[in-house]
Amino acid sequence: MKKGTKDGLLAAFVFAIFSILFGYFIYGEIEWPIVIGLTIGGFISWYFIFPVIEKRGRREKS
Repeated sequence: MKKGTKDGLLAAFVFAIFSILFGYFIYGEIEWPIVIGLTIGGFISWYFIFPVIEKRGRREKS
């Protein structure tokens, strides 16, 4: 599995678990639209955005 895919799925899983726990303990119920949104956003950010930022950081140091 590619590093980007693995990182994206791991981030999506972590965001989903965190939002479920936060919603349950703070609001008393799970807000599924928030869970779905954070899961999709976590995957997109770790699959597309962070690799570009990492690549630019390595390029500027060289």
